[in-house]
Amino acid sequence: MSLNDIASQFFKKGLRAERNGEYESAIDLFKRSLSAFSSDKSGVEEVLLHLGDLLLYTGRVRESVKYLKELVSVNPRDHHYHYLLGFAYSKLMKVKEAERELRKALSGDPDEPEYLRSLGWVLCVRDKLDEGEALLRKAHELDPENPYICTDLAMCLAKKEEMDEAIYMADLARELEPDSPFVEETWNFIKEYAELLKKGQRIGDIFNYFSESEVRVLSLFYDKAEPFYPEYLLEEASRIWLNFRKANRKLIRKPEVWAAALEYTIDMLFMGRGLSQVDLARKYRVSRGSISRSYKELVSTLGDELTVL
Repeated sequence: MSLNDIASQFFKKGLRAERNGEYESAIDLFKRSLSAFSSDKSGVEEVLLHLGDLLLYTGRVRESVKYLKELVSVNPRDHHYHYLLGFAYSKLMKVKEAERELRKALSGDPDEPEYLRSLGWVLCVRDKLDEGEALLRKAHELDPENPYICTDLAMCLAKKEEMDEAIYMADLARELEPDSPFVEETWNFIKEYAELLKKGQRIGDIFNYFSESEVRVLSLFYDKAEPFYPEYLLEEASRIWLNFRKANRKLIRKPEVWAAALEYTIDMLFMGRGLSQVDLARKYRVSRGSISRSYKELVSTLGDELTVL
């Protein structure tokens, strides 16, 4: 039996496990299939697709990027592969890389609503608001009952201070998907800031955290955080950071400092390994004192949310 025959057997077992919802087993079998391939890589594309997609589906986004990049290199002509990689990058807040891959995906299928939505959202985060809005509107025209297109368009419109239409789109999303926590959170967010706008609070100020400079903090954290951190901790870090930015809108001048402070916070809250600020200062190339000050500001701002501390 050749190595590729063995790889094929592992792959078929992985497909069965995936169909049965045994995702961890499927991931392990797909990895074993990849390892069994000889220098003849015929068939590896399908394994990479299933493995990268399943890792993405199960929330192991950082790991998925490794295999999706390899998948794109194996077949760069498949626009859906670029979409998967671009989507993974967007989840990791790597918005520049996400834009690059999603543009390639959209060039292959310019009328795919999900491609339009994903690229439109990334462009809005990057402050390319007019182009982002245009893509999200096209996505909505093609798929008018998709509540998540509505929420993304609502947020983009709110960032442009077009609040009447932003509220309309948020309301529509809520009608389409009344049981979605994400849709409900977006609806509350839009309503809250519409009220603040009436009181003279400028949307441009309170949307500071919804910008490329802000997501740079999370992107750095995802890049440099300890590799053994489980995915749920990365999500928790994102939640903590965004809640902090809702409450504290000071200008972020050095994202590396805040990324280091965020990692220190996560370690203190969930890991208890005693990660030192000196080590973090070395890793992020910032001063220990700046990490200490930012960490204290995180704690004082969020207060009871960080109950473990």
